[in-house]
Amino acid sequence: MKIKKEFDKSANSYSNYSKVQAIGAKLLVKEAGKDIGNIADIGCGSGRVYKNIKENSIYFNRFYGIDFSKEMLKLHPKEPNIELMVGDFNTISLFKKLEKLELDTIISSSALQWAKNLEWSLRECSKVANRGYFFIFTSKTFKSIHKIAKINSPIYPKESVIEAFTKSFKPNKIELLEYKLEFNNTLDMLRYIQKSGVSAGVNLSYKKMKKILNEYPLDYLEFETLLLTGDSKC
Repeated sequence: MKIKKEFDKSANSYSNYSKVQAIGAKLLVKEAGKDIGNIADIGCGSGRVYKNIKENSIYFNRFYGIDFSKEMLKLHPKEPNIELMVGDFNTISLFKKLEKLELDTIISSSALQWAKNLEWSLRECSKVANRGYFFIFTSKTFKSIHKIAKINSPIYPKESVIEAFTKSFKPNKIELLEYKLEFNNTLDMLRYIQKSGVSAGVNLSYKKMKKILNEYPLDYLEFETLLLTGDSKC
């Protein structure tokens, strides 16, 4: 899987370069509140969600961190009340494991935009937990790069994300959030994309890379995200 390889390669640099992802984790933990019971973090990476939970002294019974990158899981905090597992949110085998855990809360920050079938993955999330909290990038992320390179975004538009979410969750919040991340120059911007682990979403040939270096009109990258919280309908 190409995306998995990108995150494996960028594991050691991910925390330093994933600024918007860090915002997402912080927002989700704030939304989840003070008592989250048994919680599973889908696409837990190096542990941003868990670190925010600890920093805010939020009570939980047991924390399950799931990621398809073994390299990312090596960086996640290790404590007695944490269980880490390799798992893919595109597979039924993961959700069969999760349904045995009596989860109160399922959370996912900056991961489910890579779902092969987002509607299916969210439906499976709703089956295994009472509440869901999601931060998902949408297709207008990197929109100027896509326009110059004449490529389509590999991730879902906001309308598709909202539709998939509301089929399986009764919404408490649906909020569109846009961010701009500034850079000194376009080369630094492209390096950021590579080191943040999202280069699988920007499939650029050398020719297209050169075109972006010469023609990119902005001093920032664009991000469009959705913050989604709700109660399971299942």
